[in-house]
Amino acid sequence: MSLADDLAPIAVTDPDRGEVELGSLWRDRPVVLVFIRHFG
Repeated sequence: MSLADDLAPIAVTDPDRGEVELGSLWRDRPVVLVFIRHFG
């Protein structure tokens, strides 16, 4: 199993406050994923 397979079922919030499954983002095309931590 790859890291992409491990991350695929995780749901994140989109800008419209809906949930998106990460795996759906790279199902049809490559994706660059950036996580930002902000302590503000």
